[in-house]
Amino acid sequence: MDKHFTKYFDKHTIKIGRTVRSDIKMVIPVYLEEDYLFKTINSVYESIRNTNLVLELILVFNYSDQDTEENKARQHALKRQVELDLISDQPQLQMTLLEDYDIPKKHAGVGHARKTGMDYAAYCFAKVQDTRGIICSLDADSSISDNYFNEVQDAFDTEGADVATIYFEHPIGGDFDDDTYDAIAQYELHLRYYLQALLFSGFHIAIHTVGSCFAITADAYVRAGGMPRKQAGEDFYFLQKAIQLGKVSRINSCCVYPSSRISDRVPFGTGPSVNTIINSGEEYLTYNLQAFIDLKEFLAIKDQLYQITEDAIDDFVHQLSGRMRSYLVNSDFFRVLQNINSNCSSLKVFKKRFYEVFSAFRVVKYLNYTHAHFLEKTPVFDASLSLYEMMTEESPDVFENSELLELYRQLEK
Repeated sequence: MDKHFTKYFDKHTIKIGRTVRSDIKMVIPVYLEEDYLFKTINSVYESIRNTNLVLELILVFNYSDQDTEENKARQHALKRQVELDLISDQPQLQMTLLEDYDIPKKHAGVGHARKTGMDYAAYCFAKVQDTRGIICSLDADSSISDNYFNEVQDAFDTEGADVATIYFEHPIGGDFDDDTYDAIAQYELHLRYYLQALLFSGFHIAIHTVGSCFAITADAYVRAGGMPRKQAGEDFYFLQKAIQLGKVSRINSCCVYPSSRISDRVPFGTGPSVNTIINSGEEYLTYNLQAFIDLKEFLAIKDQLYQITEDAIDDFVHQLSGRMRSYLVNSDFFRVLQNINSNCSSLKVFKKRFYEVFSAFRVVKYLNYTHAHFLEKTPVFDASLSLYEMMTEESPDVFENSELLELYRQLEK
């Protein structure tokens, strides 16, 4: 077994099911998903049957040690139903059902379940020496386009990706009421605005961090330290580590369709945000565009920080807005920067290592700081329209969140 895998599995206990040989493994956490799971599995099957690949679909049924007996019974019943109805002899679709039961409440949740499934997937690939085996992450209430697996395979086998994010669209019409679809349009617009604002600022790698919309090689997974056991945000923390390890692809030629439903299962994310928008009756507020304009000015002159002396720091920060200056001076940025500078032999090395200091985590800290002290958040429609006009030098004739969202979707396609 490769040394990276040996080191990882020496530290992590793996829930072993049967060992299945496959080209791709897809992990889906399952918690009380009677209304969605079977539609999701059918969608996965329709996509894999359009390929010459073999897929292992790994369903991780989970609950905490403090969950209700009713919920535990529902989970057991759903697992039995899958075993009875959906285990088939289809050679392209092999299914593995893992149990992630009675997990301590402080650890239980989607992060722990995703980790359980992805650890198992990486272990199976390691056993057959397939370090570049592809692990996909999906949610139990999401469907995928028919070309999903073909496009994912192409990104990894042809383009040499180590990690990939996959284009997504929440349905904004159908089974729910108009308020729900307007809320999901606002939240997805916020996600796309944030991505485009980071690209506008010049941030080195701007990606969506959606748990149902990424894929990674087994080797990159273990080198990134595996999925964290967080109850929310596990996708953000994991992907920010993973993208530092190799080639990143943005697959925009296929699509994941996450559910637009309201949910309170996690403390933050799509479901809770939609719920908050509906209950408040107010527009969703996002980061002020001015914060990204300030960030752009900073990143444009970041190379001046290479081997900067303490005496020169004051001159450097006075080139920036007061907002950015305040954040840099009042955070630990320059202390950490000094550690990086002392280990950089050239500007080329510094350019690469700079983003170890000014990472996506620090961008969030900067945005929260500047909005706490200087700027007010802005309705997502207003901020997104302003950024769109700035980037394209066009003034689109749009009035609805869904209309502006469609323009942002086209930017990514």
